[in-house]
Amino acid sequence: MSRVQIASIVEGDGEVQALPVLIRRVVAEIDPSVTLAVTRPFRHPAGSVQKPGGLERALSAVAEISPAHSIVILMDCDDDCPKELGPRMALRAKQSRPDLYSSVILAHREYESWFLAAAESLAGKRRLTPDLVAPETPEKIRDAKGWLSQHMQGAGRYSPTQDQTALSQWLDLNRARVKSRSFRKFWKEMEAIVRLAG
Repeated sequence: MSRVQIASIVEGDGEVQALPVLIRRVVAEIDPSVTLAVTRPFRHPAGSVQKPGGLERALSAVAEISPAHSIVILMDCDDDCPKELGPRMALRAKQSRPDLYSSVILAHREYESWFLAAAESLAGKRRLTPDLVAPETPEKIRDAKGWLSQHMQGAGRYSPTQDQTALSQWLDLNRARVKSRSFRKFWKEMEAIVRLAG
């Protein structure tokens, strides 16, 4: 039985609670025998992370407070091209902390686009309409948070701090993998972390 210790850097308040839930679910699917320790994510706004020295400072701060084997860096790529931004950020992370396995994951375009990819599994949850259907190309929708709000019953609006953790718990992982390239990337990175620990 392997033990995996994961620290993380996120940009939003919602991800602070939601990402550990998602990591635990995915790792349990990959290898149920893994003993997993996930520390509370370190919140660092994406704009400052991408600036020169920003990612490096964030990695140093996380490494000081968390005795982890791996660090997951999760950001929304918004309008940036993940194929360009991802490798640049990964190189900076590796150069900054070569002693740690750093995994850079860019949700395309937002974390919430993963919810859109498996929207059927969230139908009727957290005020979402019971007839919810995933859009054909969820990662092309610029405002995934707005899409979720538009598909809520009554006058409710989607709130990352109130809804993101619960929806991460109910998300159909297999549907998300099929329809979201960036979620498949997240899954593959979790597989790599588990392999390294084993």
